[in-house]
Amino acid sequence: MRGLVVERIVVVERRTPRPGAPTPAHEPCSIPPARMRLVSLGRQRATSGAARPASAIDGTPPVSPNLVRDVPGERQVGRNTLETLLFRGLSTPLALVLVIVQSRFLAPSGRGTFVLVVLTVTILSRLLGQLGLAVTTRLRERELEVRHLVYRAFALAIALGIVGGVLVVVSGGLTDAIGAELALIAALALVPNVLWQTVSGVLLGLARVRVWNYVQGLSPLLTLAGMLVLVVALGGGVRAALVAWTLAHVLTAAFALVVARDLWLPVGPQPLLDEHGRTILRLALLLGAVQVVNLIGYRIELFILEWYEGVAAVGVYSIAMQAAEALWLVPAAIATAITGPAVHDDERDASRLVGRSALKGLVYAAGAAAVVGGAAPFLIPFLFGHDFEGAARPLALLLPGIVAYAPVTVLVVYLSLRHGRPNLSLAVAVVAMVVTTVLSLLLIPRYGAEGAAGASALGYVAGAGLAWVLFSRLSRQARRG
Repeated sequence: MRGLVVERIVVVERRTPRPGAPTPAHEPCSIPPARMRLVSLGRQRATSGAARPASAIDGTPPVSPNLVRDVPGERQVGRNTLETLLFRGLSTPLALVLVIVQSRFLAPSGRGTFVLVVLTVTILSRLLGQLGLAVTTRLRERELEVRHLVYRAFALAIALGIVGGVLVVVSGGLTDAIGAELALIAALALVPNVLWQTVSGVLLGLARVRVWNYVQGLSPLLTLAGMLVLVVALGGGVRAALVAWTLAHVLTAAFALVVARDLWLPVGPQPLLDEHGRTILRLALLLGAVQVVNLIGYRIELFILEWYEGVAAVGVYSIAMQAAEALWLVPAAIATAITGPAVHDDERDASRLVGRSALKGLVYAAGAAAVVGGAAPFLIPFLFGHDFEGAARPLALLLPGIVAYAPVTVLVVYLSLRHGRPNLSLAVAVVAMVVTTVLSLLLIPRYGAEGAAGASALGYVAGAGLAWVLFSRLSRQARRG
């Protein structure tokens, strides 16, 4: 019956005159009324997408280009944005409390050491943690089940994570400010970190934003709980803070594997470095390179500041840095919500969605920056203590660059995931990093933390400008093609 419906639709389309053309009086309709009703019902079902195609035509492209496509998350962009903002709105105070606990109980030097140790692991986790997003870029091709792609991503995450952990320990042992013991504690978090980030990337590509939010919000919550016990209640120092951070990542990985078990169960043997595995690895490393360069670009001034001013200056400046980057909360939520539609939608709708969303992120970040800039001189010494009141001026210098860079979070969804061109996002990150590095070397020796903030802000502006240029050029080329 379904095959008959599709066949009759084709017949009617062929025999229907063009709009506005006269119908010949000597050629009455030869389709009986009962069959005409059947054709009409078939057309309604075909255009609504409510009926599943018959098994005889499963897997073939639709005959009509007007068939409604099932785009993951297309109708839930607003809801997913609000939910992500809600979860981020809850996790942001947790992150703030974490910074307060570290500042109050570790002092500036301890806080600076903690930041440097965690940063070492985070650089590698950013490099390796994009395996899930690499799987997302392969979802449109439908050559393999998601489960088989996830197997390859997990195997690569474990293998590369072990190698990365060894590098963390070796590099920590060669650094006087860290040491091998602290580096080893932090290195144990690398494989779990990469695993739960891999799961998160796949969830994001499938527009399962609510579960993604659960996974993302668990890590800071568990870290805070661990620090309240080990650092505040038991009086531990930097070592105890790192143990809490590592345990949080281990438990988050376990939770992610359980809630997303449908993505990888039942377990079966799969090749690691076949064509699909190599493609996932290549895309993941390119996406990871973008993240690493971004992270280094965000943090390069910390290392230069530590070289010239010492670790205590890093502790003070990190307060301004984290307060400023909190303004990316809304743009990040928007980017999360549009990832599914932007990857799976048609080109015109995807480019329009990304462009509108990027402008919204810019406006929201500017409004938040005005509030934060006005309140910072009063809130920083109140929340973190008078030892950190010197963070207010660097924060004021950071804010313009933070606002300018806010839309980049949205634009890279189009560049890296929609078109699989992470090299363009990498170019944006490299430009921002180079500008920040050069200006940091020029400004920090003379102006200290204020010079670091100014250099970082100008780097953000340079990267944001390039991102808009690349987005505009690629969207025009894609529409023409």
